[in-house]
Order: sequence, then C-alpha cells, then structure tokens
Amino acid sequence: MANRYQDKLGFFCIVFHEENPDDFHFLIKLKNKLDISDANIFVLRNEKKMYKELVLSYKTIYLNTYNITILDISRSSSKNENAVFRHESF
Repeated sequence: MANRYQDKLGFFCIVFHEENPDDFHFLIKLKNKLDISDANIFVLRNEKKMYKELVLSYKTIYLNTYNITILDISRSSSKNENAVFRHESF
C-alpha cells in the first residue's frame, strides 16, 4: 500500500512476487490528490472456508475521513471484482 506512484498522490495497492518484484499489478489504483496516514494492513485467512482477504485501512489528511477496504485475494480476479467491502466515515 502506498500514497504515491510516479509522483501522483492517491491510494495504491500492488501485488508482486518475491522472486520477480518488477512484475507487479495493481489491486487498487485511485488517484485522489490526498495524503494518507495511519495506514494498516491485515490478512484474514480461513483454510476451512477457503477465503483469504486483505484488510486495508487509512486516514485521509485534510478531509479527516477514515477508510476501510476489504479485498478478496484468495483467487485471481479482474481489477474491480476483488473489492468485498468499502467503508468511509468522518
């Protein structure tokens, strides 16, 4: 999870393999011109129910909103189909 990509502000989350870090793709790519802080990343995993989810949370500076996004990372899916839940509050 990053706040900048190629000198652009936003919310960016990438996935890559440790053997070849130059080969990556975006899970989330939102260009919003806002700084973020207090970022957290968690992985929820349940072997019996066969799910693995990535929980991303952060606070946007100046807007003072707290954002939580949950992504399904258990299977390969297209860029917009992996978001399970998104919440934004003041």
